[in-house]
Amino acid sequence: MIRGPWSRRPQPVPVHCGDGRHTIRTARLLLYTPRDHWDVEMGAAAGADSDAQRWFGWIPDSLVTPETAAHLLGIHDGNRAERLRAFPRSVRRELARPVVLPDPGAEQRLAVDAATGLVAGMSSLTPDSGGAIGLWLAPACRGRGLGTELVTATARFGHEHLGLESVSAGTETANHRCRGALRAAGFVQYEGPALHTLPDGRVVDSAWYRHEAAGTAGTARCAGVSAAAVSRV
Repeated sequence: MIRGPWSRRPQPVPVHCGDGRHTIRTARLLLYTPRDHWDVEMGAAAGADSDAQRWFGWIPDSLVTPETAAHLLGIHDGNRAERLRAFPRSVRRELARPVVLPDPGAEQRLAVDAATGLVAGMSSLTPDSGGAIGLWLAPACRGRGLGTELVTATARFGHEHLGLESVSAGTETANHRCRGALRAAGFVQYEGPALHTLPDGRVVDSAWYRHEAAGTAGTARCAGVSAAAVSRV
């Protein structure tokens, strides 16, 4: 048997930030920069179900099937090699590619359950778009207060890791669970565009929120990012 690069175990989750990669711990979650494209795919699977897509409106062709999502969400580092054998070798090879940094777009964080290692959700933060954040939880992790935990961790990432003075978030006005999580995390509503167009073309009523750094937190940057890499907001 010849072992290709797609059969290797992923790099361990870093304990500390460095080399453009970040790690954030909360009471129940561990957030970190995706190591390879399997991490990215598993994070996306957490938001691929119909309940999540009611709010996100991603392009349908970009979504995995419910069966594939369930399989991906059952993966942790201990069983990864075994469960990934369900995919064709060409897919394994493609998605085993490391995530190359720096990423010119959003700063993504895979969120895993600290107790089980299973994917709990994903968050993103785009420094050059007013510190805009996006996030979602896997179906099994909803309704447990983890939304507030994930929102809080993502705001911390913007303030304490990237040095942003302000981060922002938008959601549909009818998404009361998301709005509640934002308020519980200390976000304050502000006046923004009344309507927002989702990727699938739907136009929805929108509510906008902002979180400001406390004290000098907005000047902090961790070892994972250089001062020149961040545009202050």
